[in-house]
Amino acid sequence: GTVLDTSRLRYLVSEKTGVAVRNIHAYIAGEHGDSEVALWSCGEIGNVPVANWGATIDGKPFDDAVRKDIAHQVVRSAYHIIEGKGSTNYAIGLAASNIINAALRDEERVLTISTLLEGWAGISGVCMAAPTIVGIEGAGKVLTPPITLDEREALTQSALALRKVASDLGY
Repeated sequence: GTVLDTSRLRYLVSEKTGVAVRNIHAYIAGEHGDSEVALWSCGEIGNVPVANWGATIDGKPFDDAVRKDIAHQVVRSAYHIIEGKGSTNYAIGLAASNIINAALRDEERVLTISTLLEGWAGISGVCMAAPTIVGIEGAGKVLTPPITLDEREALTQSALALRKVASDLGY
């Protein structure tokens, strides 16, 4: 899924706004990779919608350009880490640990794990990350947050990219 990418997104928003990471609620959905999608339309800082957030800590507006830059940094971050140390294994281990703890402790936590989607944002028959409740039974209800048409189209493109990879592998 995109648990790691979602963590990176929240961290970068926290850096730009000066608000603690635990108070940033935003998700990365779709493929874990180049076609992943930041779901800004349902994101909140505190309980303020991202679109209504005023300025960054340096006084610049927290606008589409800043959000686009943050999303781009999230996508590119793995490449930068791999260039520097060769792998992202520690961060992947931490993300896996978060998923396992959510299940073992029956936390009913919302995590962006990959599950087989059926009718989610118009997407069916593909496994990709979406906000999903994780508890003792594993992946539970897949949440359907409000998203824009642009986000929906980007998610559809992400699903198509995943289908192509599966097809190329003979699935």
